[in-house]
This record gives sequence, C-alpha cells and structure tokens, in this order.
Amino acid sequence: MNHSFTPGQIWKDDNGKHISAHGGGILLYNDRYYWYGEDNTKGYYNNTGISCYSSTDLYNWKNEGLVLKQEDMPPELWGENLGRVERPKVIYNKKTGKFVMWMHAEQKGYAFSMAGVAVSEHPTGPFEFLFCDRPVKYEPERGFDSHTNEEELGNSFRDMTLFVDHTAENDGEADAAYVIYASEGNWTMYIVKLNSDYTWIDLPEDEGRIRPQFTEAQLGLGWSRQFIDQMREAPALFYYKNQYFMITSGCTGWDPNQAEISVSNHLMKPFKRLGDPCINDHKQTTFDSQSTFVLPVNQEKGEFIYMGDRWNPNFLGASTYVWLPLKIHPDIQAEIHWKHSWQIEEFSE
Repeated sequence: MNHSFTPGQIWKDDNGKHISAHGGGILLYNDRYYWYGEDNTKGYYNNTGISCYSSTDLYNWKNEGLVLKQEDMPPELWGENLGRVERPKVIYNKKTGKFVMWMHAEQKGYAFSMAGVAVSEHPTGPFEFLFCDRPVKYEPERGFDSHTNEEELGNSFRDMTLFVDHTAENDGEADAAYVIYASEGNWTMYIVKLNSDYTWIDLPEDEGRIRPQFTEAQLGLGWSRQFIDQMREAPALFYYKNQYFMITSGCTGWDPNQAEISVSNHLMKPFKRLGDPCINDHKQTTFDSQSTFVLPVNQEKGEFIYMGDRWNPNFLGASTYVWLPLKIHPDIQAEIHWKHSWQIEEFSE
C-alpha cells in the first residue's frame, strides 16, 4: 500500500505494474477518482488505447483496463497510419448522464491534428468513438498553417484539456464546459465552449456541414485566443475565488522547460501571465516535468495538486509522474514546491 506521493518514481498499480496513464487527467465521480491517460506500454504509437485507473485515496490505484481500445478507434489513429492519441480527458455530463472524452488525435508528422470525441455510459467504459474534427476555422495574422491544412480543415488541434465550470447555478442543466488546446500550428492557444452534451461546440448545425465551426464572428463570444504567438502547450486549467488559472509549458518536444501560470476573470478575455510558479526550480524545468492537469484538493483554500509527466522518450512507457502540492495564496501568488515524498494532509500543516 502507498501512503504518500513520491514524484518521479515508479508508481505501481494494484497488479504491481507501473501505471500507464500519461498526458492524463482525473475525474471525481461518486467519491471515486478516475485517472485516464495514454497507455504507452507498447511504445509511442497507438498500440493499445486509453487506460483508466480508479482510487479512493489518490495514492493507490486499481487498473480498470482500457476504456477505449485501439481497435475501437478509426483506422486513421492506428495501424499503417502510425496514428497516436494524446492527452485524453474525461468529464461527466449530468444532463445526459454520459461520460465524455476528448483527445488529441494524431498521425506521424503531426499534420492530422484533430480533436477526437468519445462517450460512455460508465466511467470505466467502454467508450464509443464518435468522430475526429476541428472546432474552429479562423485565419490568423500570419495566415493559415499549411502543414496541418488549416485553410481547408480548420485550425489545428493539439495538446488539450477539458474544464467544467461549476460557478453558476443551472437548475439541473449541464454546467458550461470548455476544451482548451494548442492551435495555429502550436503558435496560439484556444478556449472553446462546448454544447450542452459536451460532444461538440456550442453552435447550431450549419447547412452543408454536420459539425459547425467557430469563426471570427464568434471570437470573444464562444471562443477565445490566448497567448497569441507565444508557442505554449500542455494546458492545465483550474478555478479559485472568481479567477481562472492556467498552467502551460513552452514547446521543446520531450525536453522539459519552464512552466508559466496565468490568470483571467473570464475565459473569453485575455489571460495575464504571472510567471513561473515553481519555487527554487534552479534548472527551470518544472522539476523535470510537463503539466497535464491540476486537481483540486480544497478549492476554497487554494489547495491543488499539480500533475505532470516526466517523459522518457526512449521508453515512453517508463515515463513517470510528478505530482506536487500547488498553493494559490489570497494575493494570487501561486507556488509549487518540490518534495521527494509528501501527503495531502501536509496542506493543513
């Protein structure tokens, strides 16, 4: 049994095997945590699918198996296409009673750059893959990215996360949800509002197109551009005291770099950059990790868990996890401190 977090070390599941849920996120449902991520046990490409682990204490995890298997995805995402799925996240829709998964769907060369969407009746699946598409079509100042064929298909969709905004009373309706992702060939990040089912964007169907796309006409209404021309990726969005915070990383491939945290009072307005939240991170590498999710522990007190991946590109399945305490102070100061071993109870010390 595990009784603490040990960042950067091998983390074994209930079967004694290293957890493989990379680029992942966590859903809390009925007092149980579900951790979804990339199953990279068989290498870089999509050789297995998307994994799920469950826990009641965050230290010990039960392997729930593959919730979305390779063979249940479109052939574009595996096999001869050398496809890959990255950074899967799952949220629950209380209106439909369904669990909705979004992911970055990719192929060799990173020109495919699509959103993949899947749904399930249960948190442990199986998930039904719905489609791949791109939520926005907008011509930036530098023009469309030709590598990802943006002019024809819409703006590229890469590193991503999901966020459900619980700040408003909705009388039984689904809370507003958003997908946040790197776009425009990684130059700029988008925040895009989802429809009430969480399965696509918040627009009616267009004539001649099954799934509509946001355009310049809806900029600032249903979607926003953030960190324009700043080359940010690995978004992790969370909420504290009427402010939205986002941790991102630079674009340096598998090599870690300096994290940055930003804040805004509205998801359709620009985020203000606050700098690096990592304290005494002398190498400026986010303690040798890259952000993937921020998990609330005590949101009212500003207590969260920073979740990051410590990538091992030579053996991706051996990549480890860096979970560290993240504290937001009343003056909007964010701090992440390194700890070789720690427990959630330390927040109250």
